[in-house]
Amino acid sequence: MPGPTIITHKEITSDVLADALATETGYIELLSDPPIQFDDYQREFLEDTSRFQIYLKGRQLGFSFVSAARALARAQNLDDYTCIIASYKLDDSKEKIRYAKQLYDSLPDQYKKNKLQDNATSLEFVSKSGRQSTGTRIIAQGKGPIRGKGGNNVLDIVLDEFAFFGSFDEMVYTSAVPVLTRVKHGSLTLISTPLGKMGMFYKIWDGVKKYKNYKRRTVYWWDFSLLCKDVARARKEAPHMHTLQRVEVFGTEQLHELFNAMDLESFQQEFECAFIDDSTSYFPLDMVYKCVMDDEDVQGAQTEQERLMAAGFEDLRAKVTGRLGAGYDVGRRKDASELVTLDETDNGKIMRFMATYKQSDFALQERELDRFLEISKPIRLAMDENGIGMQLAEGRRRKFGTQVEPVSFTNASKELMAVQLHREFEKGRSGILIPNDRDLITQIVSIKREVTPNGLFRYSTERNDKHHGDKFWALALANYTLERQQSIVVSEPLAYTYEELFEGGYDLANL
Repeated sequence: MPGPTIITHKEITSDVLADALATETGYIELLSDPPIQFDDYQREFLEDTSRFQIYLKGRQLGFSFVSAARALARAQNLDDYTCIIASYKLDDSKEKIRYAKQLYDSLPDQYKKNKLQDNATSLEFVSKSGRQSTGTRIIAQGKGPIRGKGGNNVLDIVLDEFAFFGSFDEMVYTSAVPVLTRVKHGSLTLISTPLGKMGMFYKIWDGVKKYKNYKRRTVYWWDFSLLCKDVARARKEAPHMHTLQRVEVFGTEQLHELFNAMDLESFQQEFECAFIDDSTSYFPLDMVYKCVMDDEDVQGAQTEQERLMAAGFEDLRAKVTGRLGAGYDVGRRKDASELVTLDETDNGKIMRFMATYKQSDFALQERELDRFLEISKPIRLAMDENGIGMQLAEGRRRKFGTQVEPVSFTNASKELMAVQLHREFEKGRSGILIPNDRDLITQIVSIKREVTPNGLFRYSTERNDKHHGDKFWALALANYTLERQQSIVVSEPLAYTYEELFEGGYDLANL
């Protein structure tokens, strides 16, 4: 197989070629077929030999591939070398092994070592001298303790998406540091997108004084040529822009697709390295108030709220100008049942009607829901079918068919509905209008997005004697009925990113 082709104005000697191939970047870019060209931040990662490194980065910036490329290049150019790659899921670590194998297969035979072991979790190579005792290896593992061989001359440890290790992060970290100190050369590299102001990754990233031995690097979407139309200019101008502006000015079509599939806060976390404080409201008060109807009396004229809101089912039918969707959160005893409707008009979604059924028996609730469906004629009524709501939802489904949709409340379904509703509030009055109702606003603002120890999001409210977020979830259900049909697999763990939810084609229907 022929050697690499190098296009340059300088004379190429064997020494020049050897020097180029001895670098991680040169080895991969010059030998791979088809040829690979790395972005500058990827080259910096490939060549970095700092003992302690931490990378705060956005998603889909190629760090999985470049981590595998660095491990493979060093495994080919060095003897007595090991790279341990740990991720929050073993399957993610195995993906790095697959990338390394693909790169290895693309290299000319005369420039790579013979394989000694090849399986899903490890690649081992015979040393240049042929001695197995000084071979090189790439090992993939999940978020368990890091156990080094102790005899390596060079050891790289990579903790990938370290913020998502959850309750395992401290144990993994404290096991990795002693292993690294036993070798002469090597590095500990922490890589992750942010996940709230919690955990070892945030602690190390934020602890500049305590963890001053770490080399720090932040990589945003505008650092990547596939997502940014002009990287050099964006690096100067994008940090001083709002997210919406920099996406519009510098984002490629691929970046726009990602942005449109997420709410603003999630995009900022996943692609702009923003640490979202998990103790704050998911729906800040100032954002909610931008979507509140005007209920101030002006010289005796009808207020906006009086004009838009309906007094009953008949009035609701008369006021609707678009598609009417409805949500019903079932409660009894302490919790009230809540009915909320949204009218999808040319000017956004307008809450036309809401009613509270506190400590109402099921017979009364059945009669009211039947009247609502018969008179107001919504395109869909989404009903909470959990617990005591199951019988009520099943009865309405049998009577009204697909006009009624029972919805099972799970972390996954709550995630989807909360994100959908959040996106409408982000748009302001053009997205959604709600009445100036203190209880409704209080419940919306009370919703917290909390990060669980498993790295998932949970949506909850601080329960008190008055509510358990019933109005909020009725509103979220109503908004869901007006969204495009999607489904969600409720039996599986929730995805870490919202684009996976929306691109998955999942729907709450027919659960």
